[in-house]
Amino acid sequence: IIVSIKITNISTFYENYKLSFSNQNCKIYIRNISSSKKETTKTKQKKGKEKYQTMETVKVETIGKEIIKPSKPSSNDVPTLQLSIMDQLIPQVYAVAFLFYTKDDLISQEQTSQTLKTSLSETLTKFHPFAGRVNGVTIDSTDEGAVFVDSRVDDCLLSDFLRSPDTKSLQQLLPVNAAEPIPTWPLLLVQATYFKCGGMAIGVCMSHKLGDAVSISNFIQAWAATARGEGDSVVSPEFGSTKIYPPASGAIQVPGEDQLGKRTSITKRFVFVASKIEELRNKVASDAVPRPTRVQSLTSLIWKCVVASSTDTTREKALYQANNLRPKIPAVLSENLIGNPLFSTLTLNGKDNLETVQIVKELKKRSEEVSHLVQYEEGSASMTIGLKLLGAMAETKFSYEVYDTHVVSSWCRVALYKACFGWGSPVWVTGNVSPILDNVTVLVDSKDGQGVEAWVTLAEDEMLLFEQNTELLAFASPNPSVLI
Repeated sequence: IIVSIKITNISTFYENYKLSFSNQNCKIYIRNISSSKKETTKTKQKKGKEKYQTMETVKVETIGKEIIKPSKPSSNDVPTLQLSIMDQLIPQVYAVAFLFYTKDDLISQEQTSQTLKTSLSETLTKFHPFAGRVNGVTIDSTDEGAVFVDSRVDDCLLSDFLRSPDTKSLQQLLPVNAAEPIPTWPLLLVQATYFKCGGMAIGVCMSHKLGDAVSISNFIQAWAATARGEGDSVVSPEFGSTKIYPPASGAIQVPGEDQLGKRTSITKRFVFVASKIEELRNKVASDAVPRPTRVQSLTSLIWKCVVASSTDTTREKALYQANNLRPKIPAVLSENLIGNPLFSTLTLNGKDNLETVQIVKELKKRSEEVSHLVQYEEGSASMTIGLKLLGAMAETKFSYEVYDTHVVSSWCRVALYKACFGWGSPVWVTGNVSPILDNVTVLVDSKDGQGVEAWVTLAEDEMLLFEQNTELLAFASPNPSVLI
């Protein structure tokens, strides 16, 4: 194949294009990595003809849509779920998760679909609020059910889809637009997408009002166990963010909700392999923090590069991190608790740009401060902890108008790779708890459990600077192929 390209600016050409060559039949793939165009892939059709397609043009066809209700109706003694103040402060968005599986020759597409729907119905009997409806500051177990969509992709292999995954192509694997504010129902939606090679993707949307990343993982694990016929071994979920935080109040107005869904940003994926993370951990270590965690190390690097890319010259830079309180207060909060037992810390950049070593020290201080706030003494009221946490948040006097804020959310150690429905473990997973937010990074484990994938969302002009940062690129690979 001979490709003729007219190049008017050689430097622009090298910045915007990456050419990779395969030694099989001298195939050439040309990938445009600018923000305005998508990767081009070449696939062979059955008759030996070839065609080019972009991920944006992959046709996902809906072949079925059902409302899945709990297999057993909720009893009269199932209480209305009271939301906490923290749940109320959570944006009206879906938390989303994607799980990809290769073909299993022993089970047909029809069997797979039926297994997913039947087991989902059974799982909802333990997760009744997931089939309910938001009613002000409560969730009523109305048994209205969850939405389940079957779809297929006839013009793309799973391996092609995963060659250069991006948020626009992933969005096609969801039954709703996750970048828009959600209604009061449904609170749970699922889409099963079947590729022509036999591979499949499961996209899950769960109202963030119901819970966080751990919550969506707990639900998926329970659903998968039920699909394998191991539903009896599933530990019943515990609903109750009000164990530490006071109940939500209708009198409280959440600021900024009118801005949800007005995206002006772009999201890109950067992968840090285990060896590069180890190199980074050694670089950012100090006497104060001799062995930084993976998340601390990556957060320090990403935030430094975000600050360097910011075009906002007036507001002070701030790093906003949500902390999962379950492992910090195990006597109060169990791992199977469904909700948003979170506490967010704020780290300021100051007048001078902080180096990664100093950022790690600040992150360590924030972690120690949280541990001090949540110290639990046997016999004391758990609500006391929540009040202390709310008081600490109020003292920061945080305001988006004052601070140019970047949010970092970690999905590391969230066990989505264990979600086996009966046809093997997923070959790739990813997720996002805030697909609406414009200035956020989500960290997700790689399949080996050692590497980390960072999904970074920034304004387009800032992303152009961020993705060219040499310090970032010394450790990260921009959107490499997912090997299956």
